[in-house]
Amino acid sequence: MKTITTLTLTALAISGALQAKEQSANKPVEVIEVQGQRNAPLTEVSVQTQKLLNVAGIDNDPLSAVFSLPGVVHSGGDHGGEPAIRGSSPEDNAFFIDNMPVDYIFHIFGDSIFNKNVVQDFSLHSAAFGSEYGNATGGVFDVKLRAPRNQDITTTVDASLLKTGIMVEGGLAEDHAFYISYRRSLIHLFLPEGEEEDGLTIFEAPQSDDYQAKYQWLIGNDHRLTFTALGANDIAGINISEASEEGRLDPDNVGDLEITTGFDSQSLVWDYFGDHSQVLNVVLAHSSESVVQNYGEGQYIRNDEEELNFRVAYQVDIGNDHILSTGGSVERVEADYSYDVIPYFCTDHDADCSAKKGERRQDKDVLTMVNSAFYIKDNWAVSANVELEIGARAEYNDYTEQSFVHPRLAAFWYVSDDLKITTKAGRYSRFPDIDTVLRKLGNPELDAPTATHYSLGADYQINDIWQTSIEVYHKDLEDMALSLDPETDIEQRRYSNDLSGTASGVEWVVKRERENGWYGWASVSWSQSERTDELTNITKDYHLDTPLLGNVVANYQLNERWDFGLRYTIRSGARYTPIIGLRENPDHPNRFLANYGELNAKTLPAYQRLDLQANYKTTIFSHPVEWQFALINALNSDNVSGYYYAAEEGDSLTNFKIEGEADIGMFPSIGLSTQF
Repeated sequence: MKTITTLTLTALAISGALQAKEQSANKPVEVIEVQGQRNAPLTEVSVQTQKLLNVAGIDNDPLSAVFSLPGVVHSGGDHGGEPAIRGSSPEDNAFFIDNMPVDYIFHIFGDSIFNKNVVQDFSLHSAAFGSEYGNATGGVFDVKLRAPRNQDITTTVDASLLKTGIMVEGGLAEDHAFYISYRRSLIHLFLPEGEEEDGLTIFEAPQSDDYQAKYQWLIGNDHRLTFTALGANDIAGINISEASEEGRLDPDNVGDLEITTGFDSQSLVWDYFGDHSQVLNVVLAHSSESVVQNYGEGQYIRNDEEELNFRVAYQVDIGNDHILSTGGSVERVEADYSYDVIPYFCTDHDADCSAKKGERRQDKDVLTMVNSAFYIKDNWAVSANVELEIGARAEYNDYTEQSFVHPRLAAFWYVSDDLKITTKAGRYSRFPDIDTVLRKLGNPELDAPTATHYSLGADYQINDIWQTSIEVYHKDLEDMALSLDPETDIEQRRYSNDLSGTASGVEWVVKRERENGWYGWASVSWSQSERTDELTNITKDYHLDTPLLGNVVANYQLNERWDFGLRYTIRSGARYTPIIGLRENPDHPNRFLANYGELNAKTLPAYQRLDLQANYKTTIFSHPVEWQFALINALNSDNVSGYYYAAEEGDSLTNFKIEGEADIGMFPSIGLSTQF
C-alpha cells in the first residue's frame, strides 16, 4: 500500500537478522545485522534537485532552474525579477527555507542567495498546496538546506565570470558536524566606476554577497539539534543626470540613485523521531532586514525590520490507515520605517502610473504586526488504491484584524501500478502589498487578498525510462488591491479591494530518466490570466499572461570526464499597454510624458532562448576539478521585454521615438569548482 506523508522521516531505525537454512544441528546460524538511527541527517542532494542544478545556463543557481518548469515566467525579463507562477503575480508567492518563511531570496540581478553545495531539496508547489503552507495565493517555493557531512574538513572553491565562493565543511566530533559557505559577485569588475555614458555614471558598481552556515548535533538516535545562519547583501549606485534618457523622462529622478539591502537570520531547530512515525519539529528563529534607497533630490526610503518566529510541527501514525499532521506558528514583525518620496498610487493593473502621481510626502513610524496560524491534516489510506488528504488552516493577522479558516483537500487514486490520478482544491490568503496599506501611502483598511485553487492531474509511467503527466488548473483571485481614480477618490483611500481575477491552464510534461548517458524533460503549457475591475466591471488580460510556454531540458554524459546540457525555452509574448502619443509634463516644462492606449491590449513578440553547457572533470595536483563552459542565449535571439518612450532633446508632441527593451544577448561563461 502506498503512503503519502507531509513530513518524511529522515531515517528509520532498522535491526534484523537473515538466517541461512540450517543444514545440521552442529552448524552455526549465519546472522547479518543492519543498524541505523532515526535521526540520521540528510546530507546528500535529492535526485530531482540534482537534475535542476544540472540545467544548462543557470550558473549552478538552484532557484534559477525553476524557469525551466512549466507555468513559470520571469516577471522582469532576463535581467531579473521574481518568478510569476500560473498567472499569479510574484507578490502572491511564498518562500520557505527549512520550514521558515523568508522574503529576501533573490539578489538585485535575479540570482538566488543559495550556494548550490548547500541545497538538499527544492520543491515548487504551483497550486492547491497543503495546509502546512500559508501567506500565499500563488505558488510556494520550499527549499531545504542539506545537513553537514561528518567527514574530514574539506574546502570547496567555486568561481565563474559572475561570482566566486568558498565552502568549508566537516566533522568536529562523532555526532557534531558543520559547514559554512560564502559567495561574492564579480559583476562589478565589468562595470567601471566614474565613467559617464549617455548621462549615466556608476559611482558604486553593483555588488552582492551571501552566506549560509549550519551546525548539527545528533543526540542519541532520536533527537537532532540544528543551528542555521543565513544572510545576503546587495549594493549599487548610479548618478542620473539631466542629459540622460532617464533624467529627461522623469526629472524627479535626477541625482544619485543608491540602493543598499541586506538581511541576516538565525534559527535553532529541535527534531524528535519516535515510534509510530512520530516526528516533532520545533523552530525558534530571528531575522533582520534593512533596505535603504536614496534617489532624486533628497528622496529616500528606509526600513529596518526585525522578525521573531516560533513554529511547531508534529506528525504521528494514529492507526487505522491514518497519519495525522498538525502544527502552528506565531510570527512577530516590527518595522521601523521612514520615507520622503513623491508617490505614485498605482498597481500592475494600471496602464499609466504617471497619471496617479501624488504630492511629495514624508512619514516616520514603527509598524508592529503579529501573525498566528494553526493547521491540521489527515492522510487517510481509504483503500489500497485511494488516499485522501483532508486539512484546514486557521490564520489571524492583527494588522488587518482578519481571521480565516481555509479548507484544503486532495485525493489520490492509484488506478494501476503505472497510472495515478490526483485532484486538489483549497482556499488561500496572504498579507496585502505593504505599500498599499501604509498610512499616507495606502489604505490601512485594506483586506487580505484571497484565492481558491482547483487542479486535476494524471501521472503515467510509460516504462522504466519514460514518464508523462498532465494537469489542468484554475484559480479564482479575490480582494486584490485596485488603485482608485484620484478625481473620484473623495475619501482619499487610494486603494480598495475591488480587483478580482482568474487564471486557468493546462500543463503537459514528458520526462526521461537517465539511460545510456542522457536524461531530460520537455513541457508545454497553455494558460489564460485575467483581471476584473469590479467598479467598472471591465475585464482585461493580466500583463504577465503568457498563453503558450514550452521548455526542453536535456543532459548527456559522454564519459567519466565530459557531460553536456542544453535548455531551450520558447513562449508567446507577454501582454503590454501600447504608447499612443505624448502629453506635456505638468510638473516640468518642455518635458513630456507618454500617453497609453488600452490596458494590456498588445502582445510582445515571441520569446526564445537556447543555453548550452559543457562540464569537464579532471584533477590538478590530485585535487578534483570541474570546469564549466556555458553559452547563454546561443542563438543570440533578440528578445524584447517591453517598449518605452526614449526621451531625447528636441522631442515634440508629434516627433518622438519608441524603443524596445532587449533582454540579454549572447553571453559566454566559464567557471570551475575544486575541493581540497
